[in-house]
Amino acid sequence: MRFTSSAHKGLALVLCAVLAIEWSGAAVFADSTPEPCLLLKFSDPSIPADLARERLEPLPRLLLRDLSVQWVSPPSETQAEKGLKELFLEPDDAALERISGRLAEAIRRMDRMETAEAARLLSEAEGQARTFRFGDATRPYFAEIFLRRGLLLLWEGNRGGAEEMFARSRVLRPDFAPDAGLFSPTFRDAWARAGDRSPPEAEILIHSIPPGATVYLDGKTAGTTPGRFKVSARGPVRVRLAYAGYRDVEKTGQWLPGDSEAVEWVLTRDRMATLGEILAASPDGKGSGPLLSELASACGASRVALIVLEDKGNGPAVRLFAARTGDAAPAYLGRFDWPAGDEGTAEAARTAARMLRDAGWPATDESGPKARTPWYSKWWFWAIMSVAAVGAAAGLAGGGSGGGSGSSTGTIGVTF
Repeated sequence: MRFTSSAHKGLALVLCAVLAIEWSGAAVFADSTPEPCLLLKFSDPSIPADLARERLEPLPRLLLRDLSVQWVSPPSETQAEKGLKELFLEPDDAALERISGRLAEAIRRMDRMETAEAARLLSEAEGQARTFRFGDATRPYFAEIFLRRGLLLLWEGNRGGAEEMFARSRVLRPDFAPDAGLFSPTFRDAWARAGDRSPPEAEILIHSIPPGATVYLDGKTAGTTPGRFKVSARGPVRVRLAYAGYRDVEKTGQWLPGDSEAVEWVLTRDRMATLGEILAASPDGKGSGPLLSELASACGASRVALIVLEDKGNGPAVRLFAARTGDAAPAYLGRFDWPAGDEGTAEAARTAARMLRDAGWPATDESGPKARTPWYSKWWFWAIMSVAAVGAAAGLAGGGSGGGSGSSTGTIGVTF
């Protein structure tokens, strides 16, 4: 172990202090993260969609060369829904046993002419079966339930209702032929008449406010609201409504042959479409502040930039706005022509980044990621060299004046 004189102790302390400052500063810069920001891009309807997409899509990536930000995704405007497998599960053995038990008890009650109790048990069995995915596992149960409900209607003297139920059962079990020894002539006659009817289909009556929304069934265009729509009875069906300026809505359901349901949706305005209308009507963006704050808060952004691509007659131009969360109105940063040529998009990004930096947005080095400065160019290296030079000079001066007195102001080495 070695001890040094006060001069060299001071040099060591200075070195430690300088390195501590350097390391702490490096840690601060290493821990800093880009600021979460939202970039919204709009284009004038007069600009072809393909051209607008070609110009605007690269901008978020190009802006990151000059801005120290992290782009966050805008909030989704489509109503989310669970997957089909989560909405309608396949029935397991225990579920099928419960349905079968209800159905068997209903048949026993019918044999004893306890029609009211039988009707209740059939309704319960149908309700349990409808909670599961319609398929081969549940099809025989529905066919038997509709047949038994038709029998109850026939006993009540409602031949039309009975034939309707029998028609629904025939669609689900087309190969069934009533045994003359088990079923009465009245039943067999009604069963035959049900076969002469048009095969029943599930039908949905869809209304929307406002009307005129496009209806999609499993992704295929089916018509507009209001209207009646036939749906497949082979499993879950996804129904989607779309209307310009409003949020899409979706509903997934399953309907059996002969089902009829009325569905009504009140559509909600799309926030992005509303913002586009405000920007089109107000060149300076007035009135859009509350909506921008709502969008920013929904995705966790602290700043919002709006880029509006428009056609001013002699070529495309850009209007640029910026806002912080909570601002009453966005700041209009200016307008510039979209540069021509292959580098036009890159030049437009540089211009927009410069305008945003001037408005207080965080900037990066012009070269992109910050390069590490060589150690010999650091300020602390030259500070150490200066202190070392002073210490060396003091040591030499002290060593020359020691003479033979035995005293020393130089280094004292003590080894243990």
